[in-house]
Amino acid sequence: MRKIAAALLSFTLALSAAPAAAAITLNPGAVPSRTQITLQIGGQQFSTPNSGESRPALSLSKLYLGHWVLHHGAPEDKAKVEHMIRVSDDGVASQLERTYPSAIPDTIAAFGLGQTRHNGYWGNTSTSSNDVARFVAETRNDPVSAPLFNGMATASPVAADGYAQDFGTARVAGVQGTKFGWSDDRNVHATVSYGPGFTIAANTYGTPAAHTADVLGAIIGAPVIPTSPGAPSSPGTRELYLGSTSIPAITGAELKAKVACQDPHNLRQVIPNELLVPTALSDAVPAC
Repeated sequence: MRKIAAALLSFTLALSAAPAAAAITLNPGAVPSRTQITLQIGGQQFSTPNSGESRPALSLSKLYLGHWVLHHGAPEDKAKVEHMIRVSDDGVASQLERTYPSAIPDTIAAFGLGQTRHNGYWGNTSTSSNDVARFVAETRNDPVSAPLFNGMATASPVAADGYAQDFGTARVAGVQGTKFGWSDDRNVHATVSYGPGFTIAANTYGTPAAHTADVLGAIIGAPVIPTSPGAPSSPGTRELYLGSTSIPAITGAELKAKVACQDPHNLRQVIPNELLVPTALSDAVPAC
């Protein structure tokens, strides 16, 4: 059985070394001018021609604000960031900006966000899908920034102001977390999401339905997620998407637990916890 486990681990390591979401790409020609989209995947960027436009950042600017606070703020303020992201809490954002008025300008400068402007207030900040996608990609593996991504991964179905957080890039298959944004008059919507090996950001002058339709209409190679993006997956309900086909999968963390007793050399520790592994392969190894 140890030979079977070793073979499975070798296959899984090869799987983790490849771009996890290589089947996903973007068709810029399918996107109307009301929407800008940027997809970063496998070291490449695919985007609409207008992806460099500086548009209302909406609540996506809370990512810029939260990042600075996590790196430089007082402990009691750092503790507020994950909640701010999860429920898109405007009150917390305003309090943090009053305490740290240079947070967003400093983040813009630190990351060279050339299409982002603070405009004096977090709610007036403008940015581009290029800038926000790159920012999320560059901070994804920063342990200090983990509360940003934890908040995105556990985004509340309903925000602090009662608005539904269930649209846009959150509906792309494979997404693990999303930050949502909307204007006070509900005429502008934006989202940025991350998944295994990719980041996608979009902004639409229009309704959440228009925003979602434009994003999904441009994505090639992945079906939509039918359930609420904030709902956690249960073991046995995950799916690995291969083009237009989905197969049952387990996570790397679940696989490592399953083969622990048959892996005396601890090879499993190099497998990413979030990696999706076909269930059919994992079933070949008896549980410990």
